[in-house]
Amino acid sequence: MTSLNDEAWLAPASAPADSLPSPITERWQPLRLGLVDLFYYDDEQFWFHDGRLLLRGNNGTGKSKVLALTLPFLLDGSTLPRRVEPDADPKKRMEWNLLLGGAHPTSERTGYTWIEFGRRDADGTEHFATLGIGLKAAAGRGIVKTWFFTTSRRIGDLRLLDATRTVLTAERLRDELAGSGQVHSTREAYRRAVDETLFRLGEERYGALVDLLIQLRQPQLSKRPDEKALSAALTEALPPLDQAVVTDVAESFRSLEEERSGIAAANDTLRAAEDFLKHYRVYATVATRRRTTVVRVTNSTYEHAGRDLKQAEGELVDAVDEVERLARMQAEAEERQGVLQGREQALRASPEMRDADRLDQDERAATDKEQQAEESAMESALAQTKAQKEAEAEQLALRRHEDASRMVERHDAEAVRLASQVGLAGEHPHIATDVEATRRALARRREQIGHVRGLAEQARASAGRAEQQQNALDSAETNAAGRTEEVRASGAEVSTALDAYSERIRGYLSGLTVIAPEAGPHQLVQVAEDWARSLDGESPVRMAIDNAAAMALESLSRRRAAAEQEETRLDAQLA
Repeated sequence: MTSLNDEAWLAPASAPADSLPSPITERWQPLRLGLVDLFYYDDEQFWFHDGRLLLRGNNGTGKSKVLALTLPFLLDGSTLPRRVEPDADPKKRMEWNLLLGGAHPTSERTGYTWIEFGRRDADGTEHFATLGIGLKAAAGRGIVKTWFFTTSRRIGDLRLLDATRTVLTAERLRDELAGSGQVHSTREAYRRAVDETLFRLGEERYGALVDLLIQLRQPQLSKRPDEKALSAALTEALPPLDQAVVTDVAESFRSLEEERSGIAAANDTLRAAEDFLKHYRVYATVATRRRTTVVRVTNSTYEHAGRDLKQAEGELVDAVDEVERLARMQAEAEERQGVLQGREQALRASPEMRDADRLDQDERAATDKEQQAEESAMESALAQTKAQKEAEAEQLALRRHEDASRMVERHDAEAVRLASQVGLAGEHPHIATDVEATRRALARRREQIGHVRGLAEQARASAGRAEQQQNALDSAETNAAGRTEEVRASGAEVSTALDAYSERIRGYLSGLTVIAPEAGPHQLVQVAEDWARSLDGESPVRMAIDNAAAMALESLSRRRAAAEQEETRLDAQLA
């Protein structure tokens, strides 16, 4: 046989108020946490014992999901998967916990997660603090609204479900908490209220505490430790240093900073002085060179003049010596010339010289006659040889002339033919006799040929581009034909799919028994076909079914509430 307290632990959601857990310490400790219309829970509570909670069960029973949806989520307030899920899987989005991936019967769902803290004063006065987060999700839109609440009331006195077991909206919760709590619309305001109620750490230290809790609750943390991240989280969670110590250290650093500034200023001054001296040395060098330019030029001119003077003096001495030597040689030559002239005159005046002159003249005349005879004989032989060669050359020249004439005639005929081909037949007679006219015609023709070659090159390039464009056009036409065929096949598939979709909609509507949409089956099938052709927006059939299901659910809820009231009345009568 179980006691009342045991029954409360076995069925905590329906336990009476006087059997709820009570705080036993002066510090805040968790007493209960719960989920309302969230995940697979309608209204579930989990009680702590001495601030501790043990969840046992097979894999897949939802132990990790309960913790993920309560702690440290209720202290953090962020719905991001990396902060909610223990494994930080980004695919596990918060809206799945409400809509169950489309498995929930409604397209919209509202739920709550909450936790209750308590403490006891020394005089026995009990204090409670309840934290909660409300979530609303809609199919296709995800989490559409999130709100937070803090209150001193306990769940049980504060009900998150009304009499029809409908989850309270944010507005109805605000009315319910009037004067005993507060509904927060932002995560920052909620975190600030939680910190002020439970911890009073300040924004930065509270954020570090929550980050540490998220870091420590990772699955299999001991198997895959991240020393740096864990060390950083623990460091951030440490309490701040004593202000006196910080002041002493700051003063020490300030004095060190002043000394460092003084040293830096001295170094800057030294560098500035060195830079100044570097530039000033260059300036002094340039200024000195500018001031001594005249002196250096004058000295250079003086040195050049000295070298030129020494060279001129040396050349003058050499010239004087040469003049004296030439004068001596001239005197000696004049003296020898006078002696020789006297001897010549004496020899010419003697009778032997006159006879010798006549003999010499006769001998020279004979010799000249013999030479003339020999030369005449040689000239005669040469003349005969030359005449023979000239006769042969004349014959060869005649043959060459005939060959040249025939070649000229052929060249003239070829030139006339080529001139006709190139369009110079009218200018050919003038060109054939005028070299300048020929050069001008050739230059003009070369320009024309160059122009024609350019046009031919452009034509070849244009032909290549035209061929490429034709190939591209053929490819595009082929692709267009293929696309047309694909479009035709897709159209046939779409028509088949529309027919199948219409038949499935018609079969589905004909099988409905409890849900009764406002529009008739034929009208819904027609609307479904129109929507399937465009796929614009949400399916009207789904919307109509969801609305009809909501209406049916509401009707069933009312009927259920009426039946429960009738059951209560009949139980009272039966009792």
